[in-house]
Amino acid sequence: MSTPIINIFTYGLPYKLANQIYKEFQDRLKEVHFLIENSIRFKSLVDYKETVELLLALSIFHKRVVSNLDGALKFYGTVNKYSQADTISMGSYDLTVEEKNKILGLLINYRELIKKFGISEVDFDYNETKDFLSIVNQLKKTDDYAETKQNKNSKGREDKEDDLPF
Repeated sequence: MSTPIINIFTYGLPYKLANQIYKEFQDRLKEVHFLIENSIRFKSLVDYKETVELLLALSIFHKRVVSNLDGALKFYGTVNKYSQADTISMGSYDLTVEEKNKILGLLINYRELIKKFGISEVDFDYNETKDFLSIVNQLKKTDDYAETKQNKNSKGREDKEDDLPF
């Protein structure tokens, strides 16, 4: 039995944040299954439930973790611009230039990875679960079109896997 993807995304996160992400995921996943089973608009996703689940977990992780890391970088940049401070103290935590650079490297790798799979950060900009499914439906249509086009163009050529950015 494999580990649920949401557990992989939340591993190592503080309990309060991990629990919030897990609960949101479970609530939205129930809604996803209901909409796919009962809505004509999303019937085309019935065979892709596992992929939808992965994208849902990724989108929630993006909203709750990645966007906050991005915000921390922007905050650091603004403070540094006006004060030339190397370290920003927030309670007992010190955000140093080294920490900032680690976060920046992580975000660069993350963005390269999602770009490699044709996912844009805009795809994670939704409020309602039905909006998320509409985005997934559009990604599927785009992928189906690209696959059809590639099959017509390649005729016997093997695809070469690009290197991951890390």
